[in-house]
Amino acid sequence: MADIKDLEGLVLKGEMTITEFACAKVDASIERMKERNPDMLWTMEIQKFMWDGFRDAHKNGKKLVFYGGSVPTELIAAFDCVGFYLDTIPFRLSTNPSLTAKYIDEAEKYVGASMCGLDKVELGAWLSGAYGMKPDLFIYNSVPCDSSRVAYPAMEKMIGVPTFSFDMPFRRDERGAEYLADQMEDLVTFMEEHTGHKLDWDKLKYYMENANRNFDLQRQCADLRKNKPCPLPGRLLVLNGTTNAVACYPIMGDLYQGELEAGQMMVDLGMGVCEDEKYRIAMLQNMIWGNAGIMDWMQKEYNAVAVMDAFGFQGDIMYNHMDDRRDCFKTMGRKMQNNPMIHGASGPSENHVKMVEEIFEQYSPNVSMFLGHVGCKHTWASAKMVTDMVQDKFGMPTLYVDLDAIDGRYKSGDEIKAQISEYFETVVMR
Repeated sequence: MADIKDLEGLVLKGEMTITEFACAKVDASIERMKERNPDMLWTMEIQKFMWDGFRDAHKNGKKLVFYGGSVPTELIAAFDCVGFYLDTIPFRLSTNPSLTAKYIDEAEKYVGASMCGLDKVELGAWLSGAYGMKPDLFIYNSVPCDSSRVAYPAMEKMIGVPTFSFDMPFRRDERGAEYLADQMEDLVTFMEEHTGHKLDWDKLKYYMENANRNFDLQRQCADLRKNKPCPLPGRLLVLNGTTNAVACYPIMGDLYQGELEAGQMMVDLGMGVCEDEKYRIAMLQNMIWGNAGIMDWMQKEYNAVAVMDAFGFQGDIMYNHMDDRRDCFKTMGRKMQNNPMIHGASGPSENHVKMVEEIFEQYSPNVSMFLGHVGCKHTWASAKMVTDMVQDKFGMPTLYVDLDAIDGRYKSGDEIKAQISEYFETVVMR
């Protein structure tokens, strides 16, 4: 089994691409899991599917589409292309701080330090020639934040391939849905022109059906978390964030099916992930991608489980009329507006407040945490409104922790734990 530190050194010297590194890292994790916890191998299958698919797209004769933000992956898949969600790069590298530091430092030669770490890693890795591949097409969105609105147009110029950009409307009403449906038609024209194939509606229906199944299973997994004690660990909320990358593929449903079966078994046995669950945490901002182990630590140290977060709480927008082209494209637009990092925090702020209120009403948390990624300035802007509502309606003070979920140099895991410990011992446990 490859030593990750040795592989990391190869990447730093430019002798291995970040895609090859991610594939090797996933393979190493699978081998360790076979030895230590083979019953949980289903949690790794989605990672292998994604990274091997990115790496081997051209070898398998498929066009590779880089994309940023929420875009309709069903349409990318229907044209038999492999979509590479760029945020998976900083997510995967975040547990290797020397790599993220290298690419962040490279990006900061050209952009401000205040730009989000996700975008800096993506930009810096491209500037460093670390991808080891060039896409055939690039698709991006004007959301979720100012950082992406700077980074993606810059990458468009540097990558130099045919590009399509969505203009996301602020409003989420019928007029906004119609506006996005028009852009779906434009995207179809773009894809037909650059792939040489006409849209196959039956193939698109297949991927829309997968998306329906996957989001229904996600909802069922989320519903299991309403049980007391909570049958599913907080760490799985982090893994469920891969929905953005593979929401329309059957393997995403396989992950949720495994999660659902494991959680239902725990409910049937009357068990929770904590032996003696005392605290149920609502996470009001992004996940700690570089320190997911903090979830496990809170479960062991304080019998506290994260029951829900902004990524796992996505509602239930489904394709209901799959032979109605216009209705399907309007639904795609609504789904784009309902994706994580966008659905609650890309405005209007009332959406963020409403989403958190529903989490508190449905999941019965007794601990409120805003572990705020410093790059998500748009969520910090609404944080006071959100936490005031939590205090006024549910009588609960919220812990604020500023952290960088990508750049481990900003604040260490021990520093984050110290702040959480102080909160538990001086506020929660009293």
